[in-house]
Parts: sequence; structure tokens; C-alpha cells
Amino acid sequence: MAVVGLTTTYVGILDDDEKVIAGVAEGGVSETGVYEIDTSRKEGNLGATTANITGLSGTITKVSGNNQVVDVTNPPSAPTVALTYNQVNTVVKQALLGRKLVNGGYVDSDDVVESALIVESMDEAHNKKIYFAFPRGVFNETQQNVQTNTDTAQTRETEALTFTALTSSRLGDKPFKIYFEEAEGFDKKKMFDEVFGDTQKFVTASSVVSK
Repeated sequence: MAVVGLTTTYVGILDDDEKVIAGVAEGGVSETGVYEIDTSRKEGNLGATTANITGLSGTITKVSGNNQVVDVTNPPSAPTVALTYNQVNTVVKQALLGRKLVNGGYVDSDDVVESALIVESMDEAHNKKIYFAFPRGVFNETQQNVQTNTDTAQTRETEALTFTALTSSRLGDKPFKIYFEEAEGFDKKKMFDEVFGDTQKFVTASSVVSK
């Protein structure tokens, strides 16, 4: 489908039951369990610029027999999301990457931290919201490219994170789901409960709860 723009992204850290952890003291990224990486400078966020989603479909392989193509194999999807942010809240980012604060600095832990992700965009034809949802996966960061300022300009670095989606029991062991705001039966709370688990408190029946 054709989309216009990148509205926002939502993230949350999962427990062993694949449900988002509500409460910072308990290991979550917010008291509600879900954190919006918005454009609030006060929160330490400056929004996302890209969310390049690949692997939504497997690569079809032709099967030949008697000098003909007689069948195909269609392997399961294996999505990854290459995210570029202007800036992400430092504490949230380190938590998503599984790094722990030790003596004033963040160090990798031995545990793999699983998270959930929603990427929100808009439909080109009707200007309605579209959500690319990944209920389970892992964030990683492979590099930082630190460069000098010059006498005429500042050199700004973006933050590049990669999200590798895993299969989710809440989606029948599928790794992703695409929601349309105008689709029959769509409900934002039901979507957030399905993606992040019913422990999430970010979206309630009637409102969006603050972080």
C-alpha cells in the first residue's frame, strides 16, 4: 500500500510471557509499558526520519520437474525494520538494547531483551492511519559515526536502530500485522492490547494515557 510520511513509533519491553512490562522500576520503558518516541525535546526525543521495513514476504523459489516449473516454495516472512531517529531518549534506547547502567555508564548485558514495535504512517488516498505492528522482536545498534564540527557547520549524527521481528503467539505465530484505521472492526485499544499485551496502559478504552 502507498503511505505518506512517518507519524510516530511506539515501543515496549516484553516479559517472559510476551507482554509489555509496565513500570520503569520493574524494567519497562514507561509506567504504562508503552513509550512513544515522539518529538518532545523535553523527553529527549526528536522523532524518526525513516522506518525501512523489509522481509514482509519470503523469497519464492521455483520447483522444476520434467523441464518445467511445476511448483513453488513460499517460505515464511522474516521482517526487519531499519529505523533512523534524530534522537531517542537515552534511557529508553539503552533499555531497548539491553544495556545496564553501571557506575555512570551503560554496558551490554548477557540477556537478550525482547520488545514490541508499532510504526505509524498515513494512507495516501484517505489520510487515515496505518500501523505496521511487530509484537515481538529484538533491537540492536551496530555503529555510531561520530564526526567533527567545522568552523561553519555542526555535524549531526542520526541514531540508527534495527528491529528484527520474531514470531508472536498473539498473532498465531506470525511476526507482523498491518492495521488500518478505517478497517471494519478496528479499535485502537484492541490493537495495542494485541501488539503489546493486555498489561499495556498507554491506550485505554477512551483515551491515550501520558507516559
